[in-house]
Formats: sequence, structure tokens, C-alpha cells
Amino acid sequence: MVSIIVPVYKSEDTLCSCVESLQKQTEADIEIILVDDGSPDDCPRMCDELAAGDSRIRVIHKKNGGVSSARNVGIEQARGEFLLFADSDDSVESDMVSELLRGLGTADLAVCGYHHHYMGRDVEKVPEIRKMIGAESFLKLYGGGFLNMPWNKLFRRGLAGRFDESLSLGEDLLFNLDYLRKSSGGAAIVQKPLYHYIQNDTGNTLSSRKREDKLDLAKRIWREVSGFYEALAGSKDESGIINARLIQEVLDDVESLPFDRSRSRKEKLAAVEAYMRDPELQRAGKNAALSAMDYRIIHACMRRKWKYAVYGLSVLRAWIVKFFYRKRA
Repeated sequence: MVSIIVPVYKSEDTLCSCVESLQKQTEADIEIILVDDGSPDDCPRMCDELAAGDSRIRVIHKKNGGVSSARNVGIEQARGEFLLFADSDDSVESDMVSELLRGLGTADLAVCGYHHHYMGRDVEKVPEIRKMIGAESFLKLYGGGFLNMPWNKLFRRGLAGRFDESLSLGEDLLFNLDYLRKSSGGAAIVQKPLYHYIQNDTGNTLSSRKREDKLDLAKRIWREVSGFYEALAGSKDESGIINARLIQEVLDDVESLPFDRSRSRKEKLAAVEAYMRDPELQRAGKNAALSAMDYRIIHACMRRKWKYAVYGLSVLRAWIVKFFYRKRA
């Protein structure tokens, strides 16, 4: 059996479509665990109604504790041999479970591609490799952004640990790294986009909320991944891929500054300057394999400590983003 764990919080508009996509799975032997994380809206009632109409659905009501807490409760209550995670504002292809089970084989983890929906776009992201064995393939998956989340993966429940409930960033990746340390067969890759990740453009999703401790958390993740790779490869990463993921986190924050109405221009410039003076960022930035042109240009200015140029380019990019978003809308 595959236990599908769905944390539910403030998702009235999307919950039914998410659950419906899970109910349509071609794999029959599933259970759907809806974990109501103390949602203050109508979600608790909706969860109960969905369960009343489908014996495969179970509902757990709990006090609000965050998405990691909800997932941990789901893991504790799961009955299946395998675990799958889905977010209540996303959806999945009808053959996602069957494809992951088929692809898993003797491996301990199966990873698939996904659709990234944002700003009116649907971008398909599919791993280039067929199997993850060893350091080189780990870097390809990590650099491609396929290891940061739990929802495009099939886990064996017996190997699953817990999500760190004290973190607001990177807890998913740490969960995955812990799992990979305990697994023996690497990861099987299903080269199909089977999950639909829907990024909320309104800024209400967890991934887009401002976190005051974002830099410290990003650097902790960077150290963890660097250590994992070094243990796997027997040497440090010279490709610049791991460093690039850290720098991208910083650049994402810098590029979002023009949209932040809670800070003055002076405060935003101070934030840019703080990033430029951080010694660990300076060290990582010397060898960071950035691919996107906007990242490379803004990072080059940061390396030269041109804070006004960095902020000006971020404002220009914000105008371009708004223009194309309105055009698509």
C-alpha cells in the first residue's frame, strides 16, 4: 500500500481538486491521509466530507504546528509500505503512484519530474539522468532542483525519518538527505513530469513568505549538502553546483527586494550590503556555477560590491516581471 500524506491548511479553493487528483490514481492500493493542521477556514469540514465519501481517505485533526509537524503526524499514522507526499494546493497525474512504484524496482527511492506552474506559465522539469548512483549523479539531481522537495518522490516507510519542525527553510532537503544516508540502492528516476507544483503568485505560500533567518538557514543547508557530497565523493565539490544553490537563494532574495513594501530603500540597500560582506557568501561566490543570465549579472555586481547597481538591476528585473505577468494575465 502507498500512503499519501497531505498537510491541509487554508486551502479551501484547492483542496478538492488536489484530493480528486489523488482519488483518480490508477494504482488501487492507496490510502489518502488528510492532516488538518488546525486550519481556521472551512477545510476541517471539507476534509471530513471527503472522507465520508471515500473509504480510502482518513482525516487527522490537530493543532496548528506547521507543514513539517503535519507531515510527521502523517508518517506516524501511515499504514502503507510506501510514502508519498502532496501539498493541498497542488495536484498529481493519475498515474503518478503506479509510475513511481514501477520505476522504484529494488531501489529505496524513486524520483520523478514535475510541472512548475507560476505567473501563468507551465514549465516541465524532468531529470536528465535515469538513476542516481554516486556523487556525480547526486550533483546533477541537486543542481537541477529535484532533491529539495518531498512531493516528487516515493519513499519506503521503514527508512523515513522525521521533518525538523524547528526549521522554516530547508527541512525538506534535510529529510531527503537523511533518507539517502540510510538507503543503499541510490534512487530510481522516472523521467516524466507527474506532479503539478502550483506556485501562488500572491505571496501567500510558505515558499514566498519573508523569513528573517533565511540566510542562516540557507548557509546551514549549504554546509549539510557540502558535507553529504564530501562523504559520498571523498572530496569537496569543485563543480560549483553546491555553491551555486546557496548563491541562488541569496539572489532570489535580492531580486525580491523591489516587491517588499515593508522595508525602505535604505533598508533594502543595507540588506544587499550585508550579503556582499558575508565571508561565507564571498567564499562560495568564488566558485558558483550560475546558469541564469540575471543571476550571473547581479552576482558579478555583488562580487564587486556595487550595491547600487545590484539594487538597480533588481528593480529593472521587477519591472520586466510585472510587465510580462500583466501581458499573460
